[in-house]
Amino acid sequence: MDIELAPLCGLVTSRGPVPLEGVRVEAKIRDLAVRQVITQRYRNTEAQPVEAVYVFPLDEGAAVCGFEAVVGGVVVTGEIHEREAAFKIYDDAIAEGHGAFLLDQEKPDVFTASVGNLLPGAEVLVRITTVAELAHEGAEIRYTLPTTVSPRYVPDGDPAQVRAAAAVNPPVAWRVPYGLELEVGLEMSGLLRGVSSPTHPVSLEIEGPRATVRLAQRDVALDRDFVLLVKRSEPDGPQVVVEEGPDGESAVFLTFRPSFHESEAEEAPAELIFLVDRSGSMAGISIAEARNALQLCLRSLRDGIDFNVAGFGDTFEMLFPESRPYGELTLQEASGHVKFLDADMGGTEILPALEAVFQAPPRPGRPRQLFVLTDGEVSNTEEVIRTVRRHASSTRVFTFGIGSGASHHLVKGMARAGNGEAEFIAPGERIEEKVLRQLERALTPACTEVSVDWSGAAVRQAPHRVPPVFSGELLAILGLVTGQRPERVTLRGRRPSGRFELPVEIVNAPRIEGNLVSILAARRLIRDLEEGSSALHDRRGSLQAREGASEELEARVKDEIIRLSKKYGVTSKETSFVAVERRADPVTGEMQLRRIPVALTTGWGGARGVPEAEPPMEIAACEDFDLADAEPEPEFCTFEGEEAPLPSLGEESTLEESLPGDDVRVLDRIVGLQKADGSWDLDAEFVAAVGVAFLEMKAVVADEDDPEAAARALATAAALVYLELYAAREKNEWRMLGKKAEKWLAKQTSPRAGGTWIETARRFFG
Repeated sequence: MDIELAPLCGLVTSRGPVPLEGVRVEAKIRDLAVRQVITQRYRNTEAQPVEAVYVFPLDEGAAVCGFEAVVGGVVVTGEIHEREAAFKIYDDAIAEGHGAFLLDQEKPDVFTASVGNLLPGAEVLVRITTVAELAHEGAEIRYTLPTTVSPRYVPDGDPAQVRAAAAVNPPVAWRVPYGLELEVGLEMSGLLRGVSSPTHPVSLEIEGPRATVRLAQRDVALDRDFVLLVKRSEPDGPQVVVEEGPDGESAVFLTFRPSFHESEAEEAPAELIFLVDRSGSMAGISIAEARNALQLCLRSLRDGIDFNVAGFGDTFEMLFPESRPYGELTLQEASGHVKFLDADMGGTEILPALEAVFQAPPRPGRPRQLFVLTDGEVSNTEEVIRTVRRHASSTRVFTFGIGSGASHHLVKGMARAGNGEAEFIAPGERIEEKVLRQLERALTPACTEVSVDWSGAAVRQAPHRVPPVFSGELLAILGLVTGQRPERVTLRGRRPSGRFELPVEIVNAPRIEGNLVSILAARRLIRDLEEGSSALHDRRGSLQAREGASEELEARVKDEIIRLSKKYGVTSKETSFVAVERRADPVTGEMQLRRIPVALTTGWGGARGVPEAEPPMEIAACEDFDLADAEPEPEFCTFEGEEAPLPSLGEESTLEESLPGDDVRVLDRIVGLQKADGSWDLDAEFVAAVGVAFLEMKAVVADEDDPEAAARALATAAALVYLELYAAREKNEWRMLGKKAEKWLAKQTSPRAGGTWIETARRFFG
């Protein structure tokens, strides 16, 4: 059944059996990369042949390098062809009564598997092999397995986008009759220090540097991304691995983690704009997480910052007409505004919102840093990324992907184009450390002008344009070397203290077999071409030739994507995998089309539960909509933890506890009471939060020359002592506001009794 397009967004019932019975994923993680095999099991329970079409997600950086179907124990291997040619092979095979299998890339993170002429009673296993680099979050490696495609918003008045959206908006169901099986094997060159999943219950077997992770239940719903976090011992210094390839070609995987001295990381003045997605799809948990992230951002700012808060949906609005200096009055006004932000602004019109920010001229001496908080569910992703790239010289962009199924392609793509970084906040994950990482990236210098000198060797480098590298974070560079491999490469760049050069020996680097590195490099090169940041796009030539050369460049880019795709066996937007099962007895008769529904992303648009049994539905239009308008109304499932008392003084705690009768953590309460200058007031609310005696603290400052100023100094010192004692493990969450408090306290007059305010405050904590 074809997707019906209508002028208004809604859900339309889609009828017919679902021929997909299950999805199994087997992943092998080795240090910084993962290879996974996704097996989709199809069975036709109908009396006539069917064509099954399944739209499903993959990690946006994954290289799809294998495609095969298992029919009656026989393996049919797919081949890569240009997209139109692949479809013709598939279509002709079906017309001739044979079995056919097709894999198309709709977006870098959305694919379509088509199974043609699936016979009555027959079962087929479709196996898709991918390899991908793993993301880093602080000291952790993050493996993400997307499981469902959230509905994409389509901007009004763009017929091309409406047509394109049909390919990435599959039928959506509250519940689907197939589930997920998952097994992840871990093998690290260093020690494993921790493995956890914030999104799913898992079972874990660990043996030294190896581990096996499985879902705690079978056939888990595919309604949210699976996230696995791995802590391992990190090697010091640059690392390099060489992969020997055929025809004299080799591939090099180089990693580099710069670290700045504290004196190099001085914060500079800046303009910060927080752009919040307030469209309907953000309702519920997602907008609540956005509010929490914003409140922490606001509390962590400091003097010398101009800031503003903007929201977008169908329309766009700014808190202030223009950015204002950070201070107590602007903090309170912004905090009050953020407290009541809701997902009440209609469709996800992110492009006009970005253009509204970019059209304002940057402020002299205050580099503009834009923070975008969104679930990223739009159809015009490529246009958004191009717009960000056009303004990268004036605005650096940092992104937060919020929710159970945020579009990694949009969220990461905007950050890449804007020379920033992306963070993802899934339900159940702590957001504080992620927020502060982004703020530190924005407010402290980065390692820039990074380049790799390959000692004259012929190398295709990916990424072609090396992004800025932030202190303590990993940069991975891949290279495809043709001919003689260099004995060493040299990393060059500029850090806050000046230019640097770092030679890295290759001649004695570890050698590996296979094609993992070359496939990863080819995928990155293809991404550069697809996003307009390749060597072809930077090529210099005759100015005359550039006039009207857009079509010629587009053709050259397409040819190069196809060449790389075919040579290294990876899909792209221009190529597809196709496989044909030649039958001795071709099928005759009518074939039915079955578009397989996907589970609605948990939390999308405020949905937190599903009815026991509901038919699948199709997205019938182009705008975000309120799930309250869909029938039947979902049953909301909630989880409530038990209340916990305040920690007694001297007792080890991580400040996970909430205040009695409240759902706000003690740490959050203390953070929320901090003033813009970094201080705290000594009042009843503060002493209730830290658990000290109000009158005793007042008595200590009663004889000071300025009791009110002394009271603030003592309260600020008490807050710092309390955080050090009871929130040491969460220090990354309050480190920035702690520094602000320390700077404020250093300017205050010492207590008359001698010592320091910190020493005085310690007496109240035993």
